[in-house]
Amino acid sequence: MKSLNNFLNPKRKPNLKFKLEAFDEEFEMRQLTADEDLRVSRQVREKGESSEEIMVRYVAESMVVPDLHNKELLDALSEREGRKILDPVQALKCIVNGPELSVLVSVYMDYANATVSFSKKVEEVKN
Repeated sequence: MKSLNNFLNPKRKPNLKFKLEAFDEEFEMRQLTADEDLRVSRQVREKGESSEEIMVRYVAESMVVPDLHNKELLDALSEREGRKILDPVQALKCIVNGPELSVLVSVYMDYANATVSFSKKVEEVKN
């Protein structure tokens, strides 16, 4: 059954690698799974975050490099900042400045097609 194989092995976008001017290392971003997306959505509803904070949370969760869940990174950032850094969003805000964060949000929105309206997608499917 060929169609079953298509559902079991969908073609996904490859991770996106890019550079920010101030960093020698490449950043790497991936698409979130449906479970991850729902978890982030639930977190933002519980916290009542603004749309800007929501996008930063999606960016933080999509990062592969740097791994913002890495305990060693979180401990090093905590030591540098003189306060406990516990989650990926806090870590991201410690690593980048405001303009860099704006670039990351823009890159994420383009990569995840988050800027395309639902009605436009419906029209594409119809055609």
